[in-house]
Amino acid sequence: RRQIIIVTHNANLVVNTDADQVNVAQCGPHRPGQLPVITYDCGSLENPRIRQHVCDILEGGERAFKERAKRLRVSI
Repeated sequence: RRQIIIVTHNANLVVNTDADQVNVAQCGPHRPGQLPVITYDCGSLENPRIRQHVCDILEGGERAFKERAKRLRVSI
């Protein structure tokens, strides 16, 4: 199988490419002289928690996500 890994801040790519796996990275506060804590949340767009992350990042929010899902004939 082929695999493509894309790193982006653009949630539109995640939705429009119908990504199988989404990894959301969040950076905590950066303290002087220390590395920031980075947390990861992983799953598919069918996962409500991942979908919420994508909607928070996506321009237009949840409404835009639902419109894209409708256009792609995907039930959410």
